[in-house]
Amino acid sequence: MSDGEQLVAEQVVAMDRTGDMTVRISQHRSEEFWRVDVRRDPHGYTTTTVGAGDSFLMNLIQGAVSGEPLAWRHLAHWGQDTMGRSSRGAGRPY
Repeated sequence: MSDGEQLVAEQVVAMDRTGDMTVRISQHRSEEFWRVDVRRDPHGYTTTTVGAGDSFLMNLIQGAVSGEPLAWRHLAHWGQDTMGRSSRGAGRPY
């Protein structure tokens, strides 16, 4: 997290064959963005920032902050997919 960001919610999500993923959601109120960090210890990590106009991730963030287990799972899968693409050389973590 950068200066000015505040941790809003954190959840460990049990994934099927790949193990637990830790999903953290933080918010930077003055710069008006949210951050989603997804980590699979000890190796994988990805992060992205989300503005108010990104309806896909914002809907998941709002659902997760509201306590919806399915939203947490979808965020964990998003992170897992992003890490998988970067490890295959198709991109890199945000």
